[in-house]
Amino acid sequence: MKNILIISLLIVAPLLGHASQNFTIMTYNVENLFDNVHDKGKNDWTWLSLETKENTPEALKYCRSIEQSHYRRECFELDWNDEILNKKLKSLSEVILTPKNTRVPDVIVFEEVENKRILKILVDKYLAKAGFKYISLLEGADTRGIDIGVVSRFPVKSEKIHQINLAPHSSRTTRPILETVLNVYGREITVFGNHWPSQGNVDATRLKASSILKQKALASKSDLVLAVGDFNTLPDDKPHGININILPIFEDVEVKARQINKDLAPGTHWYRGHWDSLDKIFVLKRKNSKGIFTEYSSFEILNHSFMLRDLIWTDFDTGTTYTDKNIPHRFNKITGEGFSDHLPVSINFKIY
Repeated sequence: MKNILIISLLIVAPLLGHASQNFTIMTYNVENLFDNVHDKGKNDWTWLSLETKENTPEALKYCRSIEQSHYRRECFELDWNDEILNKKLKSLSEVILTPKNTRVPDVIVFEEVENKRILKILVDKYLAKAGFKYISLLEGADTRGIDIGVVSRFPVKSEKIHQINLAPHSSRTTRPILETVLNVYGREITVFGNHWPSQGNVDATRLKASSILKQKALASKSDLVLAVGDFNTLPDDKPHGININILPIFEDVEVKARQINKDLAPGTHWYRGHWDSLDKIFVLKRKNSKGIFTEYSSFEILNHSFMLRDLIWTDFDTGTTYTDKNIPHRFNKITGEGFSDHLPVSINFKIY
C-alpha cells in the first residue's frame, strides 16, 4: 500500500507543482473591415467616403468599370465615412469583449481585414482593455485588398504567407494562408490563418488550399499547431478539401465539443435558409501533447442575442417567403447597425 501511494504521488507531483496557464483563441470573419484610406495598387475604392470618391477621378473610373449592377451602385453610393467605420469597429469590439464559455481571447485571427492600420485602430481605440500588444498581417495579392490578420497578447516570433496557385481552375488571385508563430508562456504555438476561396469558385480550388495547409502544417515543429479561419467548405464539396487533406491529420474541435454541449449554435454562417460551419478551429494531431490540453467544453460559437436578428427572405427559385429567426445580424453600411455575416468561434487550451 505504501509503495502504491509513493508511485501515485510521483505521477501527480508534476501537475501539482506546475499551475496551468490558459490560452484562448478566436477566429472571426468580420466581413469587409476596410479603413477609408486608399491603398495604392488595391481596388478598395468602394470603401471610401463619398466626399473622397467624388473628388477622385480614379475612384469614379473604377466604379464605372464594375459590371455587376449591385456592386457598381454600391461603389457610387456607399459613404464609408469615419462615423460609419467607427460604428463597425465598436460593434465588433462588443462581440469580442463579451465571451460566454471562455475568457476574452488571447489571440484573434481575423478574416476580411484590409491592413495593419485598421487592426491597430480596432486594438488601440476599442480593445485597449483586452491587452493586445502584437499584430501580425502580411499583405497578400487579393485585388480588393482583404487579408488575414492576427492580434495577440503574446509575442510574435515569426510570420509568413503561403500563396495558393489556383491554376488551371481560376485565373483570379486568391487569399494566401498566414502562418504566425507565437511564444505562449515559453511554448511555441503556430497558427495558420485561413480564408479559402469562396463557393463562387469550383471545389477544386479549396482542395488546392487544403493541400498547401497540410504540407506546411506537417513541416511545423511547434508544440501546438492550429489551423483556424473561414474554410468556405460545404458538406457537398467534391472534391472535399477538408475530408481529404485536413481531417486525417487535424482534429475538428467542434465535432467533439458538440458531443459535450448540445446547445451550440447550429453553425457559424447562414445563407438562404441553411446553416453551415464555415469557420473552424483545427488542432494538429500529435502523439505527444507536450502538456497542452484542449478544453472541448469551452468551445463556443458566439451567438449572443444582440448579435442576431430575424430575417424575412424570398426563395429566388420558388418565390416562397420565409422568416428565419436568430441569424447573424450583418453590418448595415448605411445605418451602422449590426456586426458581420459570420459568427466567431473560440476555444481555450490549458498549458502546463
